[in-house]
Amino acid sequence: MRPLVALDIGSTKVACAIGLPHEHAPGFELLGTSLVPYPAVPDAWVGDPLMVGRAIEQALEATAVSTDVDRAIVAMTHPSLASEHVRTAVALGDEPVTVRTHDLDRLQQSALAQALGVDREPLLVERLGCAGNGFEGVRDPCGLSATRLLGDFHIVTMPTAARRALVQAVESAGLEVSRLLYALPLTLAIAADASQRHQRILAIDVGGLNTDVGLMVEGALRALEVVPWGGVTLASAIAKDLRVTMDQAAMWSLEGAACRKPGVPQVLERQWKLLQRAIDGVLKHQPQPDAVLLTGRAALIDGFAEWVEQATGVAASLCRSARTSELAELSRQVGLSTAIAALEAVTSSADDSLPRSPHLLNRLIHQTRTILTEYF
Repeated sequence: MRPLVALDIGSTKVACAIGLPHEHAPGFELLGTSLVPYPAVPDAWVGDPLMVGRAIEQALEATAVSTDVDRAIVAMTHPSLASEHVRTAVALGDEPVTVRTHDLDRLQQSALAQALGVDREPLLVERLGCAGNGFEGVRDPCGLSATRLLGDFHIVTMPTAARRALVQAVESAGLEVSRLLYALPLTLAIAADASQRHQRILAIDVGGLNTDVGLMVEGALRALEVVPWGGVTLASAIAKDLRVTMDQAAMWSLEGAACRKPGVPQVLERQWKLLQRAIDGVLKHQPQPDAVLLTGRAALIDGFAEWVEQATGVAASLCRSARTSELAELSRQVGLSTAIAALEAVTSSADDSLPRSPHLLNRLIHQTRTILTEYF
């Protein structure tokens, strides 16, 4: 078995985890981790993919894992993500016939045709339920019979330019993107309480430039709001309002509700109201969630968890992987948890089904040839 690299590419850092899948059993051995900040904050890694690529290279070196790796699982989010609910149908036959996997693929393609724009690509496709002759709300109707199959989908899309920039950043570091995962659903994999994976969970992932608020029911993402707000945004607001440097503002922003500097609590309240609207939008016409799970390093802002509990009326807990418990810094524990959860997600079965692209070596040779041609 070859080692796998998991990258959590955020707006302020790259988190890297390298694991060796178990040969005859689910799971993996964690070989090394690293957390590398960008020298400057890019425009959600779209503005400077080469800088992000260099951060990925540094993160690989910082893990101190000497073995060669050539493929990566990438977890990501982006301020321009969008979500849409789609209801679609496909005809199966004049008489009831057995629903097959091929029919579900047709149903999903029909849903994607409705949801995708010319400049957007799918990041996550959730099949919420299917209906047919005598059944309704069944997520996996294979084996049932119907003449017409209807399906409800929740589809998360991302800009095509963002996907290209991300792939370029990873490939510039010599890795192949073998799987692209949306970071927010990985929250359930990080949760310490396994029973929460079958409950109604409000997940809030607070990053540097955007915060994702999603409602997950029985493990499926049913509603999503992406807010262009995060830890860097808060620090910028404090720096602007109080006319201080970004370094000073960043320190005060982390102190959060405990900060004694006059004016900071007022900025916090104004900024958190942006999230209040997103939370209200996700929970509109929905039963109260069973729990609230927080991820992302900006969720460590003092008083943030208490504010979320007050805003939702539900107990909130900070998620971090049990594999990071030996790390001294809480921010590193939280920052590395999503990358580790990505490894757990793809090694949860004994079958290592990650695709290997035969084109990676050809692309690297082409890039090398281009560099030699340009400079020599």
